[in-house]
Amino acid sequence: MAQKDRPLFVVGPFREDTGRRIHDAAGSMGVPVATVGRCEELADALSDVTPLAIVLRMDAHGAEQACAHVRSQARFAQIAVFGVAPELNDLAFTELFVWGGDDLVGVSTPDPITRRLRVLRPPPTTTRPVMQAISAAQIAAAAAAVAAPKHAIVAGPVATWRSVMGRALYNGGFTVRFAASPEGLAEECLAEGVRVVVTSDDWEGGGANALANARARGSKAAWVIVAPPKRLGEAHGAVGKLGPAAAMDGFAPPENILFVVNELLASRGVDKRANPRLLYGTSIAFRLAGRGEDEIGFSYNVSAGGAFVRTLAPPDPGQEVWLEMWPPRSERRVRLAGRVAWRRAFGPVGGATVPPGFGVEILDGLAGDLDRWRTGCNAFAESMLKLRAAKPAD
Repeated sequence: MAQKDRPLFVVGPFREDTGRRIHDAAGSMGVPVATVGRCEELADALSDVTPLAIVLRMDAHGAEQACAHVRSQARFAQIAVFGVAPELNDLAFTELFVWGGDDLVGVSTPDPITRRLRVLRPPPTTTRPVMQAISAAQIAAAAAAVAAPKHAIVAGPVATWRSVMGRALYNGGFTVRFAASPEGLAEECLAEGVRVVVTSDDWEGGGANALANARARGSKAAWVIVAPPKRLGEAHGAVGKLGPAAAMDGFAPPENILFVVNELLASRGVDKRANPRLLYGTSIAFRLAGRGEDEIGFSYNVSAGGAFVRTLAPPDPGQEVWLEMWPPRSERRVRLAGRVAWRRAFGPVGGATVPPGFGVEILDGLAGDLDRWRTGCNAFAESMLKLRAAKPAD
């Protein structure tokens, strides 16, 4: 089926007015619509069809399982899943990302879905590159990554988790293999060419034990242990002795793995995550300067001087944008102004270290807001330094 004929799947019972706006968005782009009334029916509906994208009602019965089915199928790895939730808040964004979804969208108007469909199916004359980098050096680095494929192992006892984490790495330019048992992990991590191992902390004995065993057997790969918050401090203390390695919050968006892995591989195994780049997650309202309508994205890679905004509708480099979000360690939102430095469209990009979205350089803000932003980022950086220094529990 040609891409122009691939339908937009609309999954879950939507209100009539909401469904009409979704149909209007698809119609404006010439995209046919396939309606699936119940999430449980999605697997059968997809048996012989490859959709352009999927719009999923997140609070419908069986929505998480429907998303898990899509992410368990290799042929759907490049199918975007848009979530529709009662509120566009931090919890809904994070929940969708953990499921393996790609973007949370509002449907008060057809425009947000229209903009995302335009990215997924640009006009035939469009020649915009998939990724526009800040510098020639970054372009060269991406080209080198394509020439020398990176191999990663994703290991954990839960199949859905492995699929979602593996997809994040695949979209970042890695070839991915999986291990479902400690024994399988022990063998896979020693295979030739493996540069990264990502393991859940859910193994018996924990991820640190698996890492220690691998190091004893000669593994030189960079390791990331994904642990729940209550065990994160212990994991940070353990990996500090077994580098190159890092620990990552298991409740964070899976694509955080790209930032963590990039830090490990970029500096000879030194974990630099306590530098101004901070893994901090929050929803963010953004718009082109002077426009009347916000888009909602999710910013979880920030610094005192900038932010990464995850969205499938990124502005072009050089455009001025207005932002509103919660700074780290702050009790009030701030309004900031900046300039788009680079963008990355949806799809796999060799050497990519971020999911789809854009990077913005923060230049100004309302009275006091720029200082509030910088103060919050600095306070958060200090707290992360303390967490990294945490010792394993006795």
